[in-house]
Amino acid sequence: MFYNNKLLLKLKKKFTKNLPPIKGFVKILNKKLGILETDKNNIYYISSVYFKYIMEGDYILANIENNDDNKLQVIPIKLLKSNVNIFQGKIKKKNDIIYIIPEKKILHKNLIKCYIKKDIKNNFKDGEKVIAKIIKHPLKGDSMFIAEITEYLFNNEYLMPWWEVLLKYNLSIEPPSNTLCEKIKLLDDNIFRKDLTKLCFITIDSKDTKDIDDALYIEEISEEKILVYVAIADPTAYIQKDSKIDKIASQRMFTNYLPGLTIPLLPKFLSENFCSLKPKKKRPVLICKMIINKNGFLSKKIIFFTGWIKSNAKLNYNDVSDWLEKKGTWKPKNNEIKKQIIFLYKFYLYRKKWNDQNIINFNNTNYKFIFGEKGYILDIVIEEKRIAHKIIETAMITANICASEILYKKLGFGIYNIYYGFNISKLKKLINLLNEYNIKYDKKFLMTLKGYKTIYNKIYDLKSSFILNRIKKYQLITLFNTKPGPHFALGLKRYATWTSPIRKFGDIINHRLIKSIIHKSSNIEKPVDDIYINMNQKRYLNKQAKKDLSNFLYLQYFKNMSIRNKIFISEIIDILFIGIKVRFIENGAYAFVPKKFLCTNNIIINQEKGLIFNKQKLLYKVTDKIKVIIKKINIDSIIVKII
Repeated sequence: MFYNNKLLLKLKKKFTKNLPPIKGFVKILNKKLGILETDKNNIYYISSVYFKYIMEGDYILANIENNDDNKLQVIPIKLLKSNVNIFQGKIKKKNDIIYIIPEKKILHKNLIKCYIKKDIKNNFKDGEKVIAKIIKHPLKGDSMFIAEITEYLFNNEYLMPWWEVLLKYNLSIEPPSNTLCEKIKLLDDNIFRKDLTKLCFITIDSKDTKDIDDALYIEEISEEKILVYVAIADPTAYIQKDSKIDKIASQRMFTNYLPGLTIPLLPKFLSENFCSLKPKKKRPVLICKMIINKNGFLSKKIIFFTGWIKSNAKLNYNDVSDWLEKKGTWKPKNNEIKKQIIFLYKFYLYRKKWNDQNIINFNNTNYKFIFGEKGYILDIVIEEKRIAHKIIETAMITANICASEILYKKLGFGIYNIYYGFNISKLKKLINLLNEYNIKYDKKFLMTLKGYKTIYNKIYDLKSSFILNRIKKYQLITLFNTKPGPHFALGLKRYATWTSPIRKFGDIINHRLIKSIIHKSSNIEKPVDDIYINMNQKRYLNKQAKKDLSNFLYLQYFKNMSIRNKIFISEIIDILFIGIKVRFIENGAYAFVPKKFLCTNNIIINQEKGLIFNKQKLLYKVTDKIKVIIKKINIDSIIVKII
């Protein structure tokens, strides 16, 4: 009735003329119809006339207008974000011009003209599979869609599962090109750098690590104090703010560590050569100088400065751990290096006293896939955190605490890691759980740093893995922010990292800010307001990609091994109304016990408390260790039965 009301339609046309542009996601339904869906779930039509300017999944700015049928439609005017940057497709040649047909339909015509990356072969044949990325888009001022072929799949087809997962989350599948470094040079050679190349700095990392970003040197001041130098690789000495490399890094945000594949934040020429703190190579660094006393406390006198160092040795975690634990045959090659390892261990023991009083250790077990040729899984092992790992981790956390304070006191902003502990919306359930164990505190106390530490200390005293598991459900996650905030798990009022600038863009930002403080720069720019939102989103996507890929690799692993009647000792990690979720202790695989396999009609499942009863008798609880056998491997899950 209202649709045919002519007066109403005239009013509608009048008002749409003055409407502001709207934002939304593009969906192409068929050859003639597309829609724009806004964040508030409003739907607007897109005429097929505009299909040549848009792509499936584009987040765009558009103007509203009325068409001849008096339907509200939109005119695309600007690309805000593309959800399809990298994609898989097949080659199609026409008149000596190379096109790519995307595997998934993303365009109306679905045929995109291609350029070829310099280091990729160019004698492609029709039908060959490639990976490409969109480099030109009409809504960014270009005349048409153009893609660049970045990967030829013939030689690396075994990596397809990795690429498919990365493409699913619109993540990069390759390192930034080394061609970006062709004109690289030291940018800040006019600033003063203290020459510490004569000091015996050492690095400790994994045996195969090439992007070495931290080195340490320690002097003993007295029996009760030590002086610690933490030197961190300085990529900002080479990367100009807002340069092409900088913009690419700001899009990636992190080096993406996946089982069997690492996608670096920076071009390898930078991360593994120019910036890497290789032994016997003079490198520009940012240094934190601090004093630690025998009780683990930091002196108030913390100094940051720029410098030059030359690492004396690249050591690996296992060798150093073996030597400290008096195992194996490895030993330091000279007395200077030996002294540094002894001092580092002393530093760790000093700092451990502070850590034990302030840091909450969750003691999660990590697992590592061991690969052979072309992605074949040889084994899955527990990745043990040994003493050398703990020494370096402690040094980096301590140096980060120093950076947090200088950023807070001098600027009041930076890139901070924020963790507020318990979720305020779940505090009632948490209080009910704690009351069952006679741990009684109110909401206000639980939302404080002291309250968080107190609760964990009480639970550790009870030695209850069950309660520790249950309270995980009531916790928040760590987030990035440009404003200082507490990190409850580290027992700190604020925490900002700067020790991994080769691997984290947020650390690059903090490097620039710290260097601005050192050199007393005027008009220091605050990071753009939405950068921490992009960081949080990218870290989430990286974690999802790692989770998906790990699940796929576990399924492949079990398909290739003899599992008939093999018994797996597992821990119950969650109880649901539909069954039990378990994790194999031997290799970390997740599996599911359906409710129908629990063998009784009198079963009562309490999902909230993580308990299963048979009548009044407790049958299973979260953290119980049980024996299971694999009954079925589905496309996305492992189904097991308790024996």
